[in-house]
Order: sequence, then C-alpha cells, then structure tokens
Amino acid sequence: MLLAITGFVMIFLIIYCLLQTKAHPTPVFVIVPLVCAVVCGFDFKQIAEFVKSGVTTTMPVAVLFIFSIVYFSIMSEVGLFDPLVDFLVKHAGSNVVLVTVATACIATIAHLDGALAATLLVTIPAMLPIYKRLHIRPVVLCVIIGAAMSIMNLLPWGGPVARVGVILDTDVNALWHTLIPLQIVGVGMVLVFAAFMGVLEKRRGAGAVPTGKAARLDEDASSAKQVTAEEAAALKRPKLFWFNLILTVGVIALLCFTKIQLYAAFMIGLSLALIVNFPDPKMQSARIRAHAGEALGVPMILLASGVFLGVLTGSKMLEAMAETLVMIIPGFLGPYFHIVMGIFAVPIGMMLGTSPYFFGLLPLAIGVGEQYGISPENMSHAMLIGKNFAVLVTPHAATTFLCCGLAGISIKDLLRFCMPWLWLLSIISLFFAILLGIVTV
Repeated sequence: MLLAITGFVMIFLIIYCLLQTKAHPTPVFVIVPLVCAVVCGFDFKQIAEFVKSGVTTTMPVAVLFIFSIVYFSIMSEVGLFDPLVDFLVKHAGSNVVLVTVATACIATIAHLDGALAATLLVTIPAMLPIYKRLHIRPVVLCVIIGAAMSIMNLLPWGGPVARVGVILDTDVNALWHTLIPLQIVGVGMVLVFAAFMGVLEKRRGAGAVPTGKAARLDEDASSAKQVTAEEAAALKRPKLFWFNLILTVGVIALLCFTKIQLYAAFMIGLSLALIVNFPDPKMQSARIRAHAGEALGVPMILLASGVFLGVLTGSKMLEAMAETLVMIIPGFLGPYFHIVMGIFAVPIGMMLGTSPYFFGLLPLAIGVGEQYGISPENMSHAMLIGKNFAVLVTPHAATTFLCCGLAGISIKDLLRFCMPWLWLLSIISLFFAILLGIVTV
C-alpha cells in the first residue's frame, strides 16, 4: 500500500508542479522521484539502477529531438516550407477553418504509419508557420494533431492495438476489423472537431486583418524586426528547394519504411543539409549555435523524465497503483466497470503511460470485469478506445515533450488546453463505440 500511495503522491506532485510552473520540469522529474524512492525504503544502489534503466529508455528520443529540431529549423529558415505556406494562405486566405481542417487531414494521413514522433515531425513544422501568420494559437495545432493521432492509433500496427492483441492472445487484424466502423466515424469526428476549433479561433480574431491601432502596432513591430527579416532573407536557399524537398522526403521515408533508428535518419539528413546549404564551416557552426538552446532544452527534460520512469517501474509502484485503482471501484458499478474504465482512461493513462496501462492495469481490470460478467474483449475495447486520446498529454511521455518543443509551447499550456478537449473526445468516441456495438453495456 505504501508503494501505491507514494506513487500517486509522486505523480500528483509532478503534474501539479508542471501545471503551476512551480519549477522547471528537469528538477521536478529528478528530485520528486528520488525523494519518493527514499521514502519507500530503497537504498542508493537500487535507486541508481532505477535511474540507469529509466534514462536508457529516454536516451534515444532525446537524441532524436536534438537532431530533428535542428534539421527542421534549418529547413524552415532555408525556405522549404514557404511554398506550402504561401499556397495554403493564398487559397485559404483568412479562412481559419480551412487551415484547421487541412491540419486534421495532414495529421490523419501522416499517422498511417502509426508512429507518433514521425507524425509530429511531419505535421508541426509544415503547419506552424501558417498558424503564426494567421495568428492561430499553436496549442490548437497540437490538439488537432492529438485528436487525429488518437483515432488513427487504432490501426493494427499501432502500439496500443498490438498490446491489446497480446493481452487477449488474438489476431490484431481481427481486433482491428472490429474497430474499423469506429475509425471511420472517428475520422469524421476529428474533421468536425478541427472545424469547430477553427471557428473558436476565428472568434478570437485569428485570420483577421488588423486595423486602426492594432495595424499601427503591427507596423511598429515589423519595423523593429526589419534587421531580423533581412538576416532571415539571407538564409533562404530557393535554388536548393528541390534538393531540400527530396532530402526531407528521404528522411521521412527512412522513418516510415525502414528499421533505422529515428535519430540516425535525422543525423544523416542534418549532415547533408548543413553541407549543401551552408558549405562554409563557420556558417554551419553558426546555424547549429542558433538552434542550440531550443534543441537542448527539451532533451534535458526527456533525460530527467527517465529518472521518474525508472523509479516508477523499477520500484514496482506502477503495479501497486494499478491494483489500487481496480480495488477502489464501488461494487454497485461492477456491471459497468468497463464503461467506468473507458470514461476515466485519459487521466489514468496520463498517470501510468502506455505500456503500464495495457500490460499492468488492463489484465487486472479484465480479471475484475469477468467477476461481473464483462468479457475480456468488451473491457479491452472500452479501455483501448479511451486511452488512445491520452497519447499527446502524458506528462512523462517523450512524444509529449517533442510536441511542445516543435510547437514552441510549454508543457503547462499543452496539458491545460489539450487535455480537457481530448478527454471529451475520448468520451464521445466511447459513446459511438456503444452505439456501434463495439462496446456493449
């Protein structure tokens, strides 16, 4: 019981500090877990093993972040995304709704490979300049991508479906065939949601041409940034557009169709991009230094979050927490236990993370549900559908910080804005699943 209570307290403190900006995420992810491990009676040697195991897990993503951020930053400043931005702005004009719906379409297609990091790396760098130009908040971009990834994550090669297939000892394709009607409805739901977010942003003034005092303020800001704009223009490489495009497509192809490590693909891409676009070694160094702050900030957080993950899993806190969550469900809710778990899948998934949720909590929930006549398939469908919408708002997941870094927002802003919307969408998806007979009551 001590492990479970300490685990819940640790996660509560971490989320509270992240949301309230009481401290930078790096010391939060290090100090809080270490103190909790000491409270539970673990010695220095054991804690050191927890840290080593956790940091080893997050290391590849931290390296990926360093090279991918610098790569896409360079692609942006040399003008790779300018034609796309100009095209969409020209055809959408100030139509914010068209831009948000286009975002949903791009993210849905990009997530056909089931890779969260690849979807973020494809969608955010391409769409963020358009959002900035139309004064749409970056968090809106993130929540639309999160919604699209959540419904597309039901593909058979998606991680959650594969995990459920292992738990049920069933063919993942057969499991996916059951979920196809919900995916079709879900894609429509995501498009409607994207349009709705566009309407909300339009009401906030996004896409509007400033007039009067606002226009004068914009002119003043433009004058103040004139030197910066001239420097930016000097970095453009219009003659190398096709090379940069082919290079980027090649990097993405490596991500999607080979087993090469994600960070290795960006190492290769960044090396070629620097050599071709900036042959002068001094210029190469200057471009790397220009993006060093952005490229190193989040990897530090990712490596620090490895301490949290190591303590959480190595100390067996996760197992104790999962058992406690199952035990606290009141008896009269027993026949509807799967619905309860589906409704609260997002906050529970945020606390546990993907693998512990499916491999730790789901088997326990199935065991309890069977006592009330709930089939393992029924329980799994409800918990799978709900949990998918937590993929982008899990505070200790690497992709969450990757999203924050690419979009230039804080973890606090991401969680505060995206979590309520994604939780609502998960409940709506569960409702559709009940209507379609995928989850039975």
